[in-house]
Amino acid sequence: MKLFIVLIFLLPNYLFSQQKYNAIEVTISHYDEEKNVKKDIKHKEEPIALVQDIKVQKKYEEGLKYYKDRDFKNSYDIFSKIYLDKLSDINFNFYFARSAYETGHYEIALAAFERVEIQDESNLRNKLEMARTYFMLKMYKESEFAFRTVLNNPNIPDNVRTSIELSLSKVSRVQQKSFTYATVMLDMIYDSNVNYGSVGDYEYSGITLDQVDEEGDTAFQVYSSITNIYDIGDRDAFALKNNFSFYLKNYSDLDAYDVMYFAYTPSLLYKETKYTAEMILGIDTMWLGDEKYLSTIFVMPRLEYSHSNTLKSISYIKYQKKMFEQEDQYDLDAHKYEFSYGIQNILSPRSYLFANSIATKETKVRDTNIYVNYNEYKLGLTYANQFSSNFGIDLYAQPRLRTYHDYSSGFDSIRKDIGGIGSAALTMKLMQTLRLKIKTSYEYVNSNQDRFSYQKHTTSAGLIKTY
Repeated sequence: MKLFIVLIFLLPNYLFSQQKYNAIEVTISHYDEEKNVKKDIKHKEEPIALVQDIKVQKKYEEGLKYYKDRDFKNSYDIFSKIYLDKLSDINFNFYFARSAYETGHYEIALAAFERVEIQDESNLRNKLEMARTYFMLKMYKESEFAFRTVLNNPNIPDNVRTSIELSLSKVSRVQQKSFTYATVMLDMIYDSNVNYGSVGDYEYSGITLDQVDEEGDTAFQVYSSITNIYDIGDRDAFALKNNFSFYLKNYSDLDAYDVMYFAYTPSLLYKETKYTAEMILGIDTMWLGDEKYLSTIFVMPRLEYSHSNTLKSISYIKYQKKMFEQEDQYDLDAHKYEFSYGIQNILSPRSYLFANSIATKETKVRDTNIYVNYNEYKLGLTYANQFSSNFGIDLYAQPRLRTYHDYSSGFDSIRKDIGGIGSAALTMKLMQTLRLKIKTSYEYVNSNQDRFSYQKHTTSAGLIKTY
């Protein structure tokens, strides 16, 4: 009986769907005069609804082709004629909104971006475009709030963060103020091998020495950063950026490995349609245990180029001078040169993939220590996905090769290290400006000089607060 009732309710819906999306079979009576009989001739007619759907889809595909070719005028003209038939299509509304924005139809663009926001709140790209549209509509408070919402997310790439900072500086300039924001991270971390203990016993000068035992410990970590950026030009022009950062790691038992770090990095930014250039200067100093350990200065020109809406190249050259503070470590003073080139691919409005290579060369200032001169090559791969409005993941892997230049008579070899690191992090939004982050990582080094072979894993959990 229940099955019969269900069939009664489902049958009309099924027949309606068949009528809408399948061809309708029509019977026409025809009288054959020669044979003096009536014949029924059946043929199929396409329903009006299906024909309309096909026409809309063809128009959509035509407009999408113009959109991908960055011909926004034609894509907007086509999309504006069919948008009433695609109101619930997230991708269409985003393309329509972008086309409207690029052709100066900002109110129409905002309406389409809002339709995307309603259906996909985790779409970070859409939030950025909404912020830009608010700005063009002179809705500066709404623009600043939207930009800050994305900036609060720790999973966004560094180059996107820089772009948002530039946009916020322009919003602030219109409001006759500079833009400042701060980030504070507090967490607990467990490190299985704080002292980089060796994997096993090792030979030195013909003598077998016992391995250096691993020492694990928990630590409390604090990281804080304050960034101020001031726009000093018109659209696509210059901005001044100042960043102050502080880091503290305090171990429960192994106090000798406590770290405290300060850095100041001013920079000059220039943005053009496809290019973003930044000249960064840096001064930092670090304490290890109770003693001042290391100070450095560096200069780093950085260039970003947009090949398309989803593909970017990011490169930098860095020179750094390392100056050790303790007299018995002066032989570690060095010049460090670094070059990096990376490709970032925006896979979706919520995810990206970033691959980069880094080549490093370090040369000693004084010709005494055999473990200063080296060449190193790293390959990095980052995948991040804000898969919902509250949760995001960040996966990272980096193999590396380091080759030293100087011969060790004790190990009877020139040191060569092959290593790598992998990590996975999960972030959860607790409040608009407060997130929980859990991270785990594994690192290893396999050296031909066994004393320097090690492995370690770390696990941390903590809070990220933005202001």
